[in-house]
Amino acid sequence: MDAKSNFIGMLRELKDMAGFRTTDELYRAIRADPATAVAISRTTFYDAYAGRPAKFPEWEGFCRPLIAACLRRASAPGSPARANAVADLGSMEVWRTLHYRAERGEVVDLPFTMPSPPDKAPSPTAEALSAKAERERARSAILGDAGVVETLRSLYPQHPLVELWGQTMPICAYPAAPTTDLETVLGRLHGSQLPEWAEYDGEFDPIEGREAFDRYVERYRTSTEAERRSFFPGSTYALHELRLGGDGGPRLDCKLGRYFTSLATSEDLDEELMAALAEDPGRPVPLERLDRRRWLHDRVGDPVVDGRHHSAAVSHGTVVMLAAGGGTYDVLLPHRSQHVATHSHFNHIAPSGIFAPQTEEPFPPGTEFSVERNFYREWVEEIYAADEHERPRFVGPPDPAGEPEVLRLKAMLGTTAQLYYTGISVNLLTLRPEICLLLVIDDVDWLRQELRQRRPFRFGWEYAQTPQAVRHRSTSQPGHWSLRLDADLRPAGGRQLHPSYLVPNAAAALDLAVKALTTVTGRRRTGPSR
Repeated sequence: MDAKSNFIGMLRELKDMAGFRTTDELYRAIRADPATAVAISRTTFYDAYAGRPAKFPEWEGFCRPLIAACLRRASAPGSPARANAVADLGSMEVWRTLHYRAERGEVVDLPFTMPSPPDKAPSPTAEALSAKAERERARSAILGDAGVVETLRSLYPQHPLVELWGQTMPICAYPAAPTTDLETVLGRLHGSQLPEWAEYDGEFDPIEGREAFDRYVERYRTSTEAERRSFFPGSTYALHELRLGGDGGPRLDCKLGRYFTSLATSEDLDEELMAALAEDPGRPVPLERLDRRRWLHDRVGDPVVDGRHHSAAVSHGTVVMLAAGGGTYDVLLPHRSQHVATHSHFNHIAPSGIFAPQTEEPFPPGTEFSVERNFYREWVEEIYAADEHERPRFVGPPDPAGEPEVLRLKAMLGTTAQLYYTGISVNLLTLRPEICLLLVIDDVDWLRQELRQRRPFRFGWEYAQTPQAVRHRSTSQPGHWSLRLDADLRPAGGRQLHPSYLVPNAAAALDLAVKALTTVTGRRRTGPSR
């Protein structure tokens, strides 16, 4: 990282530690100070903050007023600096010296120590864990009954639900011709500026959606660093438009967003539906009983493909198939851990994650808008527990492309492994799309070799490290980490995966993966997965 980008990143770290929620809030604080109000215009400030001018940011015209406002705010009760016992963010003289050195090309360090990274996972009380397990059991019971799929069929008749090995799942999926060009799914990125983490757009639900968003913001502000590990307002790429029916398969146009706006305008639709079905999970509920979803339907003809009036964060998930001999495969399908926000103890594919720029820069670089880059980041984070790839930082986010685990995998592609884009799914509970991939590893010794590496194969904290005591309804729930597929690409022993314990996105990804592998290998299937 060059000296200029590094120094601007340090100023953003200072802004966060001072407690400014938005860049505009910081600018208003600068304007409110008579000593700096006339020294910097709005245009000059925003251009310098985004790092657009080629020259190094001026001391008097930008850096000094920004630093002065941050040092004032940091001394106020409740600021992140005081909450984390960071007593000294550096004096004006110290910052002036750092500016002088950085202006001459030196990559300098912050004059204070950032708070320690969060614990490996939050440590909830036994009572909290018990209550959470009970909520997940209730959710499991609803997902396993008929009411949810009948409701979704009624609401979205033009989007058929996935039928996975005889089980109907609350998700739709649109296959693509399997290709190793992972970027073929991406259309246009609309807009280039990342919203502030506490910014709520006027096109979203102004009443219930806004109230939910404000609750998320307040919860984050009062959370500990450990709690923020599974709950933070990260950047996202969100749905702008899902284009179906083209020759190359489905394509996604995206916009920049934030996780909290996705929670408030998309994820909460799931919670609303679960609450409406709780009394009688076997009976469908009409749209009239779903106020939040109805608000969106009233404004958007088809919210499955139209991203207006909500922020539906795009995710990506990869079905990893490991050759087990005799034409059979083991699919990575571990349990979600007790620490994740949703679907604790459910089985899910790994790796999976939010499709997002790994940066908090106001204008994320175009290189971040990449399926391949996001896949490799999740590969090392979730398959090798490389925590440093988990959270975006302003200064020096790690590049996954250079990690040894990624280099080893890249060396296999085209020979003993293949990585395909297989299609797009849309979880109809949340109306969030997911880019689906398939990684086939035909080296039967691969896992044994990876367990002997310096950083061995090991699921990240979002997945359980040991078999889970909690089971959801059915005793057919797969064991700790894998599902065996027979030579016909069906679950060995006639097992059926059930929506009461399988994350819907995993079901759609598995359906698309089986179709893709059947296509590329030409193998005959004895029965449809749909």
